[in-house]
Amino acid sequence: MITELKTLVLGCGSIGRRHLKNLRALGMRNFILCDPNGEALANASSGLINPVLTNNLSDALKARPEAAVICTPSSMHLDNALELAKRGVHILMEKPLSHTLEGCVELEKAASDKGIVAMMAMCYRFHPVLLRIKELMASKAVGRVFHANYFGGHYLPDWHPDADYRREYAANRSLGGGVVLTSIHGLDNIRWLFGEADEVMSFVDKVSSLEMDAEDIALGIFRTSSGVYVSWQTDFLQRANQHRLVIAGEEGTIRCNILDGEIELFQADTGRWGSERVLFETNTMYVKEMRHFLECIEKKQRPSIDLKEGYRTLKLALEVKGGSRIREEKRACLTA
Repeated sequence: MITELKTLVLGCGSIGRRHLKNLRALGMRNFILCDPNGEALANASSGLINPVLTNNLSDALKARPEAAVICTPSSMHLDNALELAKRGVHILMEKPLSHTLEGCVELEKAASDKGIVAMMAMCYRFHPVLLRIKELMASKAVGRVFHANYFGGHYLPDWHPDADYRREYAANRSLGGGVVLTSIHGLDNIRWLFGEADEVMSFVDKVSSLEMDAEDIALGIFRTSSGVYVSWQTDFLQRANQHRLVIAGEEGTIRCNILDGEIELFQADTGRWGSERVLFETNTMYVKEMRHFLECIEKKQRPSIDLKEGYRTLKLALEVKGGSRIREEKRACLTA
């Protein structure tokens, strides 16, 4: 039975604990928990029956996991996944795939050779509001789409109020941090909704007084394979959390506040705005994501968000981050 699958949760921070809670809700009960932080292990294991607790991956592997959820810092994802894939362990990997493209092809080959399910945890593809937006676009509610404005942001110290943001991966370049990779869901959603980005322009910078050595703001402009122009902005600066999308088409406009589920639709033939509200709980998308992973294992199916999808989104993110390197080179030339 799938509920007996021995499942490793690698990294027991906030997202690791969320996945663990959802696994339990879906009937899973055989767990291995791994984290170098003893307090994190203790918190995550509360209420579990005889979990295996370890502080390193080598010991976790001795317990012979059959599936794993990778929730470690971004810079560790690839090495962790490769180690597990070579042992035939099914993988659900938190975003991003890595902080570099190096090694991604090797991981995909290892997963293919072992015939495992290797899935990216891109939870917003299961978000009820974005699924509704995709339905509206598929039904040509606004006709041919010309351009979209996708923007949002939050204040990094408020992200995990009980933690010191300066120690979290998001604030540290060496751990694969920075707002682009941390907020990579936005770039994945652009690919999913509007097509691959054929052309990319970006500005990426550190502009605040936040104590971090990675970028805290990013702006990108994309021309997709379907001819849609998309502007994207994300940051760690906004004191009021925002997540909004505006889509302009030949026959109308969609405005969406993703945080509260409000969708407004203007249609040219009526000259009126209509509105609807999609009721949801945030955890719903995580549960759907986990259910999809477990069903793919049980039915031996390829996941909808596989390593190829993770690679394409990571490649786009690194192209966006490249904007900061261009400016650094220019600054170096000016001061030389």
